[in-house]
Amino acid sequence: VATGAAKESMDEELWPTNRRPTGGHTIAQVASDVRLMHQVAMARRKLRFRNGAVMLNGVKLAFQLGEDGETPMLCAPYLLRDSNRLVEEYMLLANYLVAQRLITHAGNLALLRHHPPPLMTGLQEVVQVAKAAKGFHIDATNSQTLQQSLNRLGRECDDELLLQCITVMLMTPMNAAEYMAAGEFSPEEWKHYALNIPYYTHFTSPIRRYPDVLVHRLLQATIDGPNAIDNFPLAQKEIQTTC
Repeated sequence: VATGAAKESMDEELWPTNRRPTGGHTIAQVASDVRLMHQVAMARRKLRFRNGAVMLNGVKLAFQLGEDGETPMLCAPYLLRDSNRLVEEYMLLANYLVAQRLITHAGNLALLRHHPPPLMTGLQEVVQVAKAAKGFHIDATNSQTLQQSLNRLGRECDDELLLQCITVMLMTPMNAAEYMAAGEFSPEEWKHYALNIPYYTHFTSPIRRYPDVLVHRLLQATIDGPNAIDNFPLAQKEIQTTC
């Protein structure tokens, strides 16, 4: 075990001082906190799927560039790690809670992210193909039964390529999610099919998505008070047009 100057040198190499948070936190303290956050995130993830969320992820590619930083040298499937899942759970939670705040404090102006149910005709065609070709039983009644079927296939089938093909086929009849002004639709239409929750929004990425910028402005107005919402520069119809 390294001690004294040797340990400080090792810490500096692993985590440069100028990139550490303020407050004198040690690497061990931060690692402990991250592990605790991971435990909470995985518990939330387990609860999400138990409550009916469905996950259909296609293959994403990661590219390795040459020395010039521009020329692609090779590509491979992007591996999702526990760190990705940790961030995802808190991102989903933040987006959900911000949607809740906008509904209760911005009312009809709330900008939401709606995911409609899939095209059932197309989904049933995939179910029939999977059953006829490989004898797989997929229950597409709702998002929860669909995820349970995928979990079962994952245990029963060891052919990863086949599982990926079925997943991609199931993604085809899925409808695209849409942005909406809450006041333009009924609460029943706010629902998010894949997450199986009554409302959702996009808050966490204002540096790359304009809807998140509007959500930030609406959230700030709810914090500033009723007058700020009453005098918000966009009316319900204008928000819907932007959506």
